Amino acid sequence: MLESEMLDFVKSNLSNTTVNEIEVNNKGWDNHIMIINKAIVFRFPKSRALLTKVVDEVKLLECLSLKEPIVKIPKYELVYNGNKPKAVKYPLIKGKSLSEHAIYDLSANPENAKIIGDFLTKLHSIDLSELEGTKLDTVHTLNYWQGLYSSVKTVVFPYLNQHQQEEVNEIFADFIRDFPSLTYKKTVIHGDLTSSNMIFNKEDGLVTGIIDFTDAQIGDPAFDFAGLYWNFGPAFTREVLSWYSASESVDTLFSRVSSFYGLQPIFHELIYAIENNHRIHVDRAFEKITNLRMGRTVL
Repeated sequence: MLESEMLDFVKSNLSNTTVNEIEVNNKGWDNHIMIINKAIVFRFPKSRALLTKVVDEVKLLECLSLKEPIVKIPKYELVYNGNKPKAVKYPLIKGKSLSEHAIYDLSANPENAKIIGDFLTKLHSIDLSELEGTKLDTVHTLNYWQGLYSSVKTVVFPYLNQHQQEEVNEIFADFIRDFPSLTYKKTVIHGDLTSSNMIFNKEDGLVTGIIDFTDAQIGDPAFDFAGLYWNFGPAFTREVLSWYSASESVDTLFSRVSSFYGLQPIFHELIYAIENNHRIHVDRAFEKITNLRMGRTVL
């Protein structure tokens, strides 16, 4: 979607607002973002399928807001073109994406673990019956993980030495072997809880918002700790879990995070980088994998 088209649409929906400042972000995989006067966000999904997901996000966020999480979440309002939804708008959550900051140790402020633990407790406790009528479904099936493993072997293995290939085989084979016997209770999950979707206030050292529920689905609650584990390590993940409440044992949940979910983000990154001819840092990635598997934090 052209920037001029977005701006025309925005202005037509802000007839009582003078547009003095515009910030555009088209870097995301899923959305074009336009921020007006540092106050109002318009989010335009990049495909019709993603637009359908936004409608589901509205319902999900309504359910979550009733649980009053400590952290701020977007308050979506669907914006229509005729009788069809075109975008969503919501008040800007102050701060910047955590990914825009230099690597920051969230454990430096103990409140961060409490904030994220509270958010995940409340998100995962949403009764699935409240989401009837949405198209939220389970994406991370056995076929999904087998497909990722196959892609890693096809795309990434040519760049790995034998020892690295063996390590990947061990990580995936153990998880895929055990997957059919996992007995966790499925919940609604964020699906992409990474630094890019956390809004951060550097002055206070606090996570102040969580955004972008495009990848929300019904799945394993342990998956939502994957980005925390990869980005901030085992110790901080444990801190968050100390504030997390669910029927499942924390140790059982953490086991799935530390053995697989918290390691697999790098494989998506490597596939994307290779397929788009970006520079890759294989040795650095595997050094981090090794440290994480040994329970060491590496920021």
